[in-house]
Amino acid sequence: MSETPKRSKNQLKSHIRAQNQALILSTAERVFARQGLAKTTTQMIANEAGLPKANIHYYYRSKKDLLEAVLESILQLWLDSVSQFNVETGPRHNLTRYISEKLDQSRLNPNASKVFAMALIGEEPFVLEFLRRYFVDELQKEKQTIDTWVAQGLMKPVAVEHLFITIWAMTQTYADFDAQVKILLQKDELDESDFDEAKQFVTRMVLLSCGVEEA
Repeated sequence: MSETPKRSKNQLKSHIRAQNQALILSTAERVFARQGLAKTTTQMIANEAGLPKANIHYYYRSKKDLLEAVLESILQLWLDSVSQFNVETGPRHNLTRYISEKLDQSRLNPNASKVFAMALIGEEPFVLEFLRRYFVDELQKEKQTIDTWVAQGLMKPVAVEHLFITIWAMTQTYADFDAQVKILLQKDELDESDFDEAKQFVTRMVLLSCGVEEA
């Protein structure tokens, strides 16, 4: 029986570095979401991660650097997890899937959504530049697809920018303002059935406003 090859020192260091950075980023996201961007300190993050403060600053020189790293991981997650529209499968399938994916992000990554919302409210330059660089181009691709569907008579003409702004508002509120949602639903915690019900309601609203027939 052959032995598992031992890792080289460089491989081991790289593995430890990746583990530490993942722990720091996940902890920072949680603390930023709970405490707010201004009130959070690297000491708070170090305490919650169970690491010396010096370890935080070994990887991230300042709270600003750490916040930008957290925001970059959040934005990349959203870019990777929400798939582009496919012109061949039509508006009903794509809008339904997109709304479902956005609500899944609110359910599975509520802290990420809250940190992103705080950064937008505070007009963090990193987030604004990221949106200009990536999201505007992505939106233009989706706009071309929607224009094709409109030309084919598959949906009504819509203001595409406002369509996406509305979908983001309706889906992200279940993470950003979950406390309000819990109060209105009279629940201590939201469960998957609440998100399923939200998917059905939001999807019906969007399809109706776009003149797309439900299945």
